[in-house]
Amino acid sequence: MKPGKTFFTLIEILTVAAIIAVLAGISVGVIGLISNKNAEAKTQATIKALELALGQFKADNGHIFVPAGYDIAAPAPVRLIIPKDIPAGSLNGTLFKYLDQKLLNSASIVDGDNRYFIDGWGRPLIFRIPGKFNKTGFDLGSVGSDGKIGDGGTAITNPLPSISDYDSDFGKGDDITNFLRN
Repeated sequence: MKPGKTFFTLIEILTVAAIIAVLAGISVGVIGLISNKNAEAKTQATIKALELALGQFKADNGHIFVPAGYDIAAPAPVRLIIPKDIPAGSLNGTLFKYLDQKLLNSASIVDGDNRYFIDGWGRPLIFRIPGKFNKTGFDLGSVGSDGKIGDGGTAITNPLPSISDYDSDFGKGDDITNFLRN
C-alpha cells in the first residue's frame, strides 16, 4: 500500500449507509405529516369560506341557503352541489355570488353538469340544514384524513353517510367541522 492513501472500511461504509437510511425514513414521515397538515388546512379554509358565504347569503336574503330539492322537514347529510358552468348574470339570489372564484374553481366534478365542494383529501364536504350540532343554522364538515365518520366509524366509500352514522359519530375524532362535539 502506498503511504498517504486511505480507504474506507466496510464498517464505516455500512455505518454511513445506516445513517442515510434512518434520515430518509425520518424525512418520509415528516413529508407525510406535512402533507396531512396541508390537507387539514385546506379543508378548514374551505369550510370557513363556505361558512362565511352562507352567512352573507343569510344576511342579505333573510334566510339560510337551502339547496334545490332539499327537504328541511327530513334533514339529511348532502353534498353542496353547484352547476359546472354558471352563466354570467345568473348569480343574483343564489349562494354562488358570495363565493370567490378560487373556491368555485376548487370544486370537483360529480358528473357532466355538476360539481361539489371537496376537502383536502378529495372527498366531498357534508352539509346538513338545519344543523343538528351547530345550532346557528347548518352543519358543514369533512370526515378527515382517515375517511371515516368520527373515531374510526363507517368508511365513506359512498360520499354520503347514513343519517344514523351522521347523528352518532360525525364531528368526532379527526373530522373537521364548523361545530364542536363533546
